[in-house]
Order: sequence, then structure tokens, then C-alpha cells
Amino acid sequence: MPPRAFWRPYGYDRVPVDVARQSEMFANRVRKNFRSLHSAFERRGIGAFRVYDWDIPEIRAVADWYEGHLVVAEYAREQTDAVPGWLETIARAAADALEVPAEALHLRTRRTRPKAGERYTRLSRTGARLEVREAPLRFLVNLDDLLDTGLFPDHRETRARIRAESAGASFLNLFGYTGTFTCAAASGGARSTITIDASEAYLGWAKDNLRLNGLSDGDHAFVAEDARRYLERARSRPERFGLCVVDPPTFSTRQDAPPFDAQRDHPALLASALDLLEPGGVLYFSTNHQRFTPRLSGLPARELREITEETAPRDYRRTPHRSFRLVK
Repeated sequence: MPPRAFWRPYGYDRVPVDVARQSEMFANRVRKNFRSLHSAFERRGIGAFRVYDWDIPEIRAVADWYEGHLVVAEYAREQTDAVPGWLETIARAAADALEVPAEALHLRTRRTRPKAGERYTRLSRTGARLEVREAPLRFLVNLDDLLDTGLFPDHRETRARIRAESAGASFLNLFGYTGTFTCAAASGGARSTITIDASEAYLGWAKDNLRLNGLSDGDHAFVAEDARRYLERARSRPERFGLCVVDPPTFSTRQDAPPFDAQRDHPALLASALDLLEPGGVLYFSTNHQRFTPRLSGLPARELREITEETAPRDYRRTPHRSFRLVK
């Protein structure tokens, strides 16, 4: 256990970081939030939700519940970097408050864009995966190996919309990640799906999610390619889609593709995606860019509206994403 207080560097040298006090505050808030959320989510068959979303300004962290596991991530900064064991201490306090055993506590450190090197690095190689409910679906998550778990719980309402609107549609999932939107579309009765992601590993994970839900026997294609390159190639093909999800990363610097910046590149990306929709086709666009400013005028869409208030769930104190619905 680290000492009770440490002194903050860089202009905060007269203000101590009181680890014991912060641990108690954090644990109390996590317990309170969990009690107000858990029963309602259980009734809906939902096993993954946020129990702390930087609720207390001085405790820059998030905590997520995954079927009895607790994932705690800090937003790294100089003040807590100088405090040995800060994340471990507050996370253990929250786990104790929820009676989560040590083996079910998982820690992360999140950073904004680094000055050099990879933004996302592998944490370990356990390969362990856990089934998480999001009724009527289930998804596989990995709580140890990567910064992201394989499921973005903040998009549960968006997935519900996709499921509700997908009957009979051909569905295109760009930046498909682990295929949770694809599962939603297939569950809702999409006649076909295509999932695009540059990572073969994530596409394999998407196939596993479909199998887990008994959906793998349908007409489902998976393309390991940069989404922008796929869009460029697909323009010359006759196939058009009735429903599409565009949920790109905020930034991407993959060696096998041009750099991507959601703020800079979203108008061209959305124009290309709309070109592949049939008349009346629907495109859902989402970004978690914290300072996103939409530039959507001039796109070939006859209807366009922001639906963030409808898709941002109540367990997130801060708005986790911006989302838009476009109709061609």
C-alpha cells in the first residue's frame, strides 16, 4: 500500500494527491452507480455497462462491469504518474466495494495521441475470452490482452437500431472490428452482410461472434482491407446496400494504409460510403472523437440528422460518441 499522500509535480507542488481519500471516494461512487444500474440492466439481459465515467473531476478514470469482472482504466497524467500504485490502489478499493475477486479485476492506462510510437500496444497474450450478454445477443470479449476489449458497450442502443432496421437488407459494416454490428444486422434478418476491417484477427473474432449467436450459416462475407480502399474498389461493382454502419477510429496510422483522421477525412469517407447505398438506403455514422466538428453539408443524402441523444446510453456520464443517421 503506498503512503497516504504524494505531492503533485509541475505547478501543483503544494497540492497532495491523497490516495486513501481518492480510493474511498472512487469506491463509494462505483458502489452507488452499480446499485442504481445493475438491476435494470439485468432485467434487459445486459451484462456489460459503465459504473464510473470520470464522475469525480480529480479521479480521471473509467470503470466498466463485464459479467462480474471490473475493468478500470485511468487517463494518464503527470500527477498520478508520480504516484506509485495509484491505479492499482483505487481499482482494488472499487473491486472490494463490489466484491470482485482479484482475478476478475483488470487494469488499463489510456493516453491521448503519443508523441511517438504506437497508440495502442498489446498488454499481454492470454487469449482468454469471456461471453457477455447484450440480449438477444452475446459477444466475446478479452479483458487482458488489448486496450479495448472487443465490445463497445456505449453502442448497445445503436446496435439495437441496426437490428430493428435490418430485415431483408444487404448490410455493409465498415471498420467492422469484432463484428458486433454485423451480429445485430444478422439477428435482425439482414439477407446478407459484408464486414470490412484491415485486421484479419478482428475478422476472425467477428466470425466467432456470429457462431456464438448461431448466425454463421447466413450469407456473410469478410474482407481484410482498409475501408477506404474497399470503397474505391466497390464503386465499379453493381452491388448496393440498404443499410451501412461507418464507425471509424479517431486516428489510424497503419503501415499498410494511408493515415486516417476522423475529423479531417470523414466527409470524403461518408460520400464514398453513400455512393454504395441503394436509393433510400440508411447509413449510420459514429465517432468518438472528443472534439469532433461535423462537416456534412454537401453529402448526397436526402435526410441527415444527429441522433447522439438517442444512442448515448444513460450509464455514461459524459457523451461517449457522436452519431448521425443519413438516408440516401
